[in-house]
Amino acid sequence: MSDFEDQLDVIRIKLYDETRDMDKEDIVMSVNSHARKIAQQFGIKIEKSTTNKKYFKQ
Repeated sequence: MSDFEDQLDVIRIKLYDETRDMDKEDIVMSVNSHARKIAQQFGIKIEKSTTNKKYFKQ
């Protein structure tokens, strides 16, 4: 296995550990919070979009 894959596995495990006890709404809030911080750090503008329900399971 490559070093990249090993690092990716570590990230996956960390994310799983952080979110395994969260409900869907809490996971979305957490991901969005991280995305806003990263966008701000790199000067990326986030525009609000409409929700397309076909991408979400009901």
